[in-house]
Amino acid sequence: MPKPGGSVLITVGGDVMKKKIIPIARVLKSLGFKTYATEHLREAGFNSITVLHKVKEPEKKPNILDYLLNRKIDLVINIPLTNASNCPKDILEDEYTIRRLAVEFNIPVVTTLELASALVRVLKYRVKSKPVIRSLNEYMDSLPYKYW
Repeated sequence: MPKPGGSVLITVGGDVMKKKIIPIARVLKSLGFKTYATEHLREAGFNSITVLHKVKEPEKKPNILDYLLNRKIDLVINIPLTNASNCPKDILEDEYTIRRLAVEFNIPVVTTLELASALVRVLKYRVKSKPVIRSLNEYMDSLPYKYW
């Protein structure tokens, strides 16, 4: 689970999805996450990001690949286009490369808007309420009734 103060890479396909991800990106920013994205998210209306260049532009810096390889990203939100048949091949390859590298480097990957929204709710709860983390044995010992 990424901790506030970490960094998140947000890449989403399609103009509609870019508009829908902006509220989630704003909450992540308010929780203290450093947010990275391509220039397209900035064009969609979210200006509080550090722009990273696309995977297919390795000569341009800063680049998504460099940040993933150097472990500067703690969470990847990569929501692919829903209609891949109309999508250019290079975009599909970029999306795949981002997800693949994240998995190889044990970086959590979120691939749906619903999951991103749920994750943000959990992160907000953790910051607001400071829940106590206990082992299963500690939890079971605290119950009024024992079932075994």
